Amino acid sequence: MLSAFTYIPILARDTLGADELFVSLLVGAYAAASFFSSYIFGRAGDIYGRRIVVRTGFLVSTASFGFLLLANTPEVLFIVRVVGGFSVGIYPGALAAHAYESEMKMGRFASFGAVGWGAGTLLAGFAAGFNIYYAFLMSSIFLAVAFGTAMTLPRLERPVVYVPRFPLATLKRNWSVYLAVLTRHSSASAIWTLWPLFLTDLGGNPFMVAVVQASNSIAQVVVMVALTDRIDYRLLIKVGMLSSAVTFFWFTLATNIVEIIPSQFLLGFAWACLYVGALKYVTERNEDRSTASGLLTSTMSISMVLGPVMAAVLYSIWPDYVPIMLYAALMSVVGFLIFQVSNSENDLYIAPETVE
Repeated sequence: MLSAFTYIPILARDTLGADELFVSLLVGAYAAASFFSSYIFGRAGDIYGRRIVVRTGFLVSTASFGFLLLANTPEVLFIVRVVGGFSVGIYPGALAAHAYESEMKMGRFASFGAVGWGAGTLLAGFAAGFNIYYAFLMSSIFLAVAFGTAMTLPRLERPVVYVPRFPLATLKRNWSVYLAVLTRHSSASAIWTLWPLFLTDLGGNPFMVAVVQASNSIAQVVVMVALTDRIDYRLLIKVGMLSSAVTFFWFTLATNIVEIIPSQFLLGFAWACLYVGALKYVTERNEDRSTASGLLTSTMSISMVLGPVMAAVLYSIWPDYVPIMLYAALMSVVGFLIFQVSNSENDLYIAPETVE
């Protein structure tokens, strides 16, 4: 999934001739589709079971990412990307819930995603050096493997959870972390909207772009495996917010592609702390774990809708990457303050109504 994400903006601008504003719209539309499906299928995972939702998500994603090979105009790319966004929003909530109920530590669970991102991005970057469409072929192959693996997931005994169509109680119980993540991640997504273009303008070729992304994932894996499962989720979220602010400011100091690499290790540390902390927050405090995890994914997806809008606004006013990065640093501090002030009001775990 993330292998394709890295090279979509490069395809749109450098191959299909789209401008930065179209890239922002493309990223936002993808995220909007993911937002809706994460909400719908997160709830479905609690009602109908985790395995069927995970398997459906990977099967549909494999097909939708394969359609990227046919995207030869900006208009076709837009349609295919919206379908892809809806597809990849199907499985994350149910998959996280299944992992938790399999007694898997959330840090270790998340670390596999980071390994996949790093390895997939390196391979996709190598493939894109021959033809950028080969990067999307790699994504489809990996998703097909994921679907095959999902067919082996064991059945787990679990209580049937009543989840209303609009899970207001779940939102209230977790609003502290949802709002903090929304604040930080929406500003970060403003950076990621034009991030591949920023790296290209720093002198990076497709493989060097992949090296930058992989250095981030290496740091994530190390931190997720070695630290995050040993630390309280509240501290993880706070550290993730503050270290994000430092990282985003650091980006503004880079003058070439090599100088950006050290900051990626701090970025990996920041995201590992924040993401695992948020995952632990929603899985440990909620019985309707698929819904709560799906809402976390929806929060990140809506952040990816808001981010491109802010990127487009800031880039229109100041056609440079630095204002976007400074904005993200500021909003990460705001996210920290939101969680710090509001989280004390949400310390009590309240289980939702269950049906045996």
